[in-house]
Amino acid sequence: MKNIDAVNDYITKKLTLDYINDCIKNQNYFGVYTSDIEKDLHIIRNNASTILNTLFKQDKLIKINSRPVSFFPKAILASLNLINSEGTNLVYSLEDFKTLLSSLKSEESADRSEDNVSEDPFSQLVGANNSLINQIGQAKAALMYPPKGLHTLLLGESGVGKSTFATSMYEYAKVNKGLDEGSFPFVAFNCSDYFNNPQLLLSELFGHVKGSFTGANTDKEGLVAKANGGILFLDEVHRLPPDGQEMLFYLIDKGQYHKLGESGNTNKSNVMIIAATTEEPNEALLTTFLRRIPVVITLPSFREKAIEEKMEIIETLFYYECINLNKDIRISPEVLKALALYPFKGGNIGQLKSEIKLVCAKSFLNYIKNKNNISIEFEMLSKDIIDYVFSNNKININDKNYVDMINEYLVLSPGNKRYSYAEKVNDNIYDKINDYVKKLKDSELNSEQFDSKIETLIDEHFKCMLNNISAAGLNKSALYKVIPKEVVDLSADLINIAEKELNASLNPKFIFAFAFHINGLLQRIREGKPIVNSNILKVRSEYPSEYNASKVLIKKISDTFGVIVPEDEKGFLSILLANNKLDACIDSKIGIVVICHGQSTASSMAEVANKLLNTNIVKAIDMPLDSSVDSIYNVLKTTALAANKGHGILLAVDMGSLCNFGDKLEKETSIKIKTIANISTLLLLEAVRKIIYSSDDLDTIYNSLAVVNTVPAASISEKRKAIVTLCVTGQGTGMMAKQILNQNLDEKYKKDIELIVTNYSEVKNNIKSLTDKYDILAFVGSINPNIGIPYFPINKILSSQFKEEFSKYLDTKIQGSQLSEKSEKDVSKSVYELSKDMLEQYLKFVNPKIAVANIKNFIIKMGLDDSISNKDNIMDLILHMGCMLDRCIHGDKVRFDNVEEFKLNNPKQFAAAREACNILGAEYDIDINDDEVCYIIKVINK
Repeated sequence: MKNIDAVNDYITKKLTLDYINDCIKNQNYFGVYTSDIEKDLHIIRNNASTILNTLFKQDKLIKINSRPVSFFPKAILASLNLINSEGTNLVYSLEDFKTLLSSLKSEESADRSEDNVSEDPFSQLVGANNSLINQIGQAKAALMYPPKGLHTLLLGESGVGKSTFATSMYEYAKVNKGLDEGSFPFVAFNCSDYFNNPQLLLSELFGHVKGSFTGANTDKEGLVAKANGGILFLDEVHRLPPDGQEMLFYLIDKGQYHKLGESGNTNKSNVMIIAATTEEPNEALLTTFLRRIPVVITLPSFREKAIEEKMEIIETLFYYECINLNKDIRISPEVLKALALYPFKGGNIGQLKSEIKLVCAKSFLNYIKNKNNISIEFEMLSKDIIDYVFSNNKININDKNYVDMINEYLVLSPGNKRYSYAEKVNDNIYDKINDYVKKLKDSELNSEQFDSKIETLIDEHFKCMLNNISAAGLNKSALYKVIPKEVVDLSADLINIAEKELNASLNPKFIFAFAFHINGLLQRIREGKPIVNSNILKVRSEYPSEYNASKVLIKKISDTFGVIVPEDEKGFLSILLANNKLDACIDSKIGIVVICHGQSTASSMAEVANKLLNTNIVKAIDMPLDSSVDSIYNVLKTTALAANKGHGILLAVDMGSLCNFGDKLEKETSIKIKTIANISTLLLLEAVRKIIYSSDDLDTIYNSLAVVNTVPAASISEKRKAIVTLCVTGQGTGMMAKQILNQNLDEKYKKDIELIVTNYSEVKNNIKSLTDKYDILAFVGSINPNIGIPYFPINKILSSQFKEEFSKYLDTKIQGSQLSEKSEKDVSKSVYELSKDMLEQYLKFVNPKIAVANIKNFIIKMGLDDSISNKDNIMDLILHMGCMLDRCIHGDKVRFDNVEEFKLNNPKQFAAAREACNILGAEYDIDINDDEVCYIIKVINK
């Protein structure tokens, strides 16, 4: 790309309408200086000055005589009707330019009134503020040129949106000229419809008189007459024969035309013509016709658009299907990545649109058969796209960096605001710290304790922010909708700088929390609010590398936005960087090893998974046909010991004797192993994605993968014995029960019995996969699954008698019998006091005493029986709700299957619980969602 083109492209991308509006709102001055070109494009100052002045002479820029001189894109001002696009070499003083922009500010204020005209039709086009900004400026100038606008030719490959652009031109002209469809018609005609019959084509366009050709039995008005006073859009205009083009430029010159077969009479039509073609105009159209089209607009192909715009188009097309189906749609991150990177034929969106319709149809068919979610998965894509993703090694680095940040399912809902999470994640750490400092100021904490409290607050804030963002399925294009684009782009640049400074990779999700943090920082600086980090010296000593990197980041922020960033901000950035380094994240993750027969089968799978998901956690072991089983097992043992980070290993194998490796390895090394059989590349991708981007443990991830791919029972020499602890969510009392059992079980049982935490739905729906793998001795938790295996409520397991009776049960391995219903009764304590004692050992974020008191109010409002006879059930409910409050305050979310159906089946009970939960939520300033309410009712009704 030539320097002059690079500079023009840089100015167009930097000075977007969103950026300009933000500068106007914050009373900042903007424009492009020679120093900007020198710094950002590394073009020496003299050359930069020459290029800017050349663009000014070419009428692409206007000049502002500020100190130093700055430049501004002319097309933007023309598109906003602030200047006449025909004016040449425009120069403004700084004051005059500010006055010009102030009129835009006033105009925007007027636009916000209810009586003003509706939104700019062009704003609905994807790329309106990016790749199409100059084209839209051209179109607006052409439409508003007196008296009726300038005839326009749209160029671009098939499928780039020429028809849509022409329709937007018409809508813009209609609104801004204050006309209606009756006085200002829009007539569209595709010339390719009749290209095999030129006579009929001209008849459609200009009309004909009776007898002008065989079949012309009556006079006929043409489309030129119907478009009189408005716009005539001619698509595929190159299909118009030469004599038709001549008739058209005669209409352009004179405003007159003859019908086909008409000799003497002359007809008049006052039309603006918008023509479109996919061909090279100089080769496909008459020169005499082209001379009469003063405005030529070239629309970029899908291939030429930035990756952010491609993603926005993909999301928009999926959203249309969501509306058509009137159902929620979930799109996996791998699908979004593949569609954004694939080079669709001709570089247009036609094939993309077809592909999206096809995968939605496949998913809808699955929905009809199984009544599960409409979920778009990677394996649904066409073979060409899947093969391209697996084989392509030449992805543009910027595109790769962008798609690497897409790691969550995108969930679209018909008729709802798609991005409603901004308010939830855009809270401000600085406000939290100031409030917290005030609370702690009068406490008796020493300096070290005080600093520790503040650091914990900061750490929890950003973890909670990442949890909220993860649940929302956020991606970079969505960030542009809630944060200024320049802040998002700067955040991405800062992350790249930090990775170089630290010589480490950062978590791909980090961009989301980081962008909100930087935006909050800038807002606080502009508002003059304090930024205080009392433990900055401690942070500096604990995170020296991150602290040094934060200095570089702060200088970049200051230089970019012209602000002074307080020193204390270095502390926040240091903590952010330290807690989001990918190597730190990976150290705490589950290991994954894949073994397959063949020279390179496992290596190829691992390479694809590591490359596509931007990781290196998948370790591969190839098993050539001449290798012995023992030698491969020894390699696995060494690999597993190196890969184990304390959270177990997922072993993925293809077949045969490899299926037995997991049990043997677990006995010899004590590393927890889960084995997936019949591994495929697609299943490996899903497993790795869950390990990297979720905080689930090995059991949860293993159970969430397809049952058909787990190791068959026949391949296991002896099923491992297990006790399953469960609750309705798998995150509350189930975890509590596991911890209590760990503390109370004799050591002789711990070696032979595995404790598995899961949820009620998983047990009910997938009991076969559990019983195939394990000899389940008992269930312990807050709800009885009623599947013929002994169940023990959580309220029993702390009693002194329970341990003795449970030990006898385990010794004798009695199946299907229940323990004695006798339990230790502490007459001095009520069910609420007992519950408080238990919760005190496990809750992290709420005060158990206050929580139990609030839950008691809930129980009273619901009219539940809390007498001694119902003590056990009430205790289970209190324990469940205590864990729920802890979970909601921390920002963790649970999902209840078929919420709406459950609400319909339990309308009165749901309404009562919903009302009581609203009161409870208000006490803690949290949102207790419908999923949680459904789980509460489940526990009540158990």
